[in-house]
Amino acid sequence: MEITLNVLKIGCLLPAVFIITISILGTPPLLHEAISQGQIKNNNSNSTSPSSSIQVEPSNKNTAPSNSLSIKLSEGYVNGKIAFFIATDVSDNQVAKSITKNTGFKINFAPNLALTPDSARQQGYDFINGIKTSGSPMGFQLGIASALPGEKGYSPLYQINFVKWNANATARILKSVAEVMTAEKNGELSMTKTNIVINSPAVVVMSNK
Repeated sequence: MEITLNVLKIGCLLPAVFIITISILGTPPLLHEAISQGQIKNNNSNSTSPSSSIQVEPSNKNTAPSNSLSIKLSEGYVNGKIAFFIATDVSDNQVAKSITKNTGFKINFAPNLALTPDSARQQGYDFINGIKTSGSPMGFQLGIASALPGEKGYSPLYQINFVKWNANATARILKSVAEVMTAEKNGELSMTKTNIVINSPAVVVMSNK
């Protein structure tokens, strides 16, 4: 899938987004477990996720060539449907390096993101075990967010929660925050809340029809 966005000036910055590849030092126990088991890996070469092409057009097309920049889109679930995200900034330096390595797109280390109030954040949920999924940076099912642009509760800033299926549970694909909360209430899941915040706005794909 190829998305082409036209930009009038190079100075215009496309808002960018999320769902995560994490490889961190000093992170929560569930993430350490994922790293030790080799569950977090670089899937960039085999990823089936779409990419976008941002066309930067100079004001005078007759005097300067145009340039293009390809940015990898990540997939995630929102309310039962697939959504697309781009990550641009993250509050943890090791996470920034990991996402940069796995996507080939430079992610900025922005520690001040961790200072944003809870009210400015949307919660994101990433699985460190369960159903293996091709194209997912963490190797398991796609991450989950709660809202898209225009919906109540949407924010481009995501606070990451790591999700692990418990030994007595039957892992399955979950596609909404409500399903995650129900599974946790039933004792099927364990979650670790982090203070890692990613600037990862959702990309709304416009139809030409």
